[in-house]
Amino acid sequence: MDRGPDEATRRPRPLTGERPPGEGWRRYEPRFQPDRGRLGIERRRSTRHEERSPRRRVHLLGYLLVAVLALVIGAGVGYARAYFSDGEVGAEVTVVIEEGSSLRAIALKLEEAGVVRHARAFEIRADADGYATRFMPGTYTLRVNEPYDSLVAGLLRGAKPPTVKVSVPEGSTLQQTAAIVADTLHGVSRQQYVAVARDHPPRFELQGYKRGTTLEGLLFPATYEVLPAEASAKGFVKTQLDTFRAYFAKVDMTRARAAHLTEYDVVIIASMIDREVRAPAERAVVAAVIWNRLRKGMLLQIDATVQYALGETKPALTYDDLEVDSPYNTYKHAGLPPTPIANPGLAALKAAANPTDDKYLYYVARNDGTGRHYFSTTYEQFLVDKAKAAANGG
Repeated sequence: MDRGPDEATRRPRPLTGERPPGEGWRRYEPRFQPDRGRLGIERRRSTRHEERSPRRRVHLLGYLLVAVLALVIGAGVGYARAYFSDGEVGAEVTVVIEEGSSLRAIALKLEEAGVVRHARAFEIRADADGYATRFMPGTYTLRVNEPYDSLVAGLLRGAKPPTVKVSVPEGSTLQQTAAIVADTLHGVSRQQYVAVARDHPPRFELQGYKRGTTLEGLLFPATYEVLPAEASAKGFVKTQLDTFRAYFAKVDMTRARAAHLTEYDVVIIASMIDREVRAPAERAVVAAVIWNRLRKGMLLQIDATVQYALGETKPALTYDDLEVDSPYNTYKHAGLPPTPIANPGLAALKAAANPTDDKYLYYVARNDGTGRHYFSTTYEQFLVDKAKAAANGG
């Protein structure tokens, strides 16, 4: 078959050292041939690097800004909190927050009084906590270097108006209470208190109590906080009656009802206990003596009732005192006195309703400085105890 010229030229060269006919020898000098595949990769990498470098710089700058911002915020918060961890709490100070005061004005007043060390720091923190417009006006009693939490709690709650404390001890009589109230509350006189509590008492419901009777015994002894601007004899008596009602609800009347004693009877017995007893452990024992004597129909012969009739407290009663003509003289009149002789506390009320099971009928003060009594079941032993008490006093 005939071959064309192209075909002849494409004929493979022999593998031997023979050179093809018509061709001379030529020296082979290889030229540098770069690795195109590798070069392409390097170029692509270089190109990508050049493309990404601006983006990386932007990201790095962003991270840097975030870090700086966090540092600034942390420093600001640290500064705002720095005061509240420094310094010891000091003396009380009075700060007046006017109606409509801004957070800045409040912070400056607190700094001026020494309640906070840095007004601006307090302002920043209070604003960050959402208290900027929530603080209440008023007159506050705060402390130097007041801790932040208690400070804002007080400012959020608002200042209570200044009050006056009226403390009435257990066993105080109506007259004694009137004197305490008049001495403590300006604008309320002793006569005004007595007029409300004794002469024209408000309506009050208690089993055995006759409406219109003196409120002696029902004027509960406690410490009361009173707003001076609202103080009045009528208002104070009402508060005492409300307090009595709340506390008397805690008295178990089961045994007293079984003994046919009314709630008012229990108050009368409790009033005698509070006037006779100094040692708390003896309250229920003295109550047992009163219950036992009532059960047997004996005269109570309690000195405190005679003193109430006399209108004065004596260290010792005379024979003439024991002859005083009064329904409160339990040396002459059987049974309970017509009303309580003092205002008893809760402990005496509970003892009066739940005495011990002792069979004692007599007691006499030991006169040895302990405030305690000798108790006995017979008159003979009572006389022995009385002589012993006299010897103690000698």
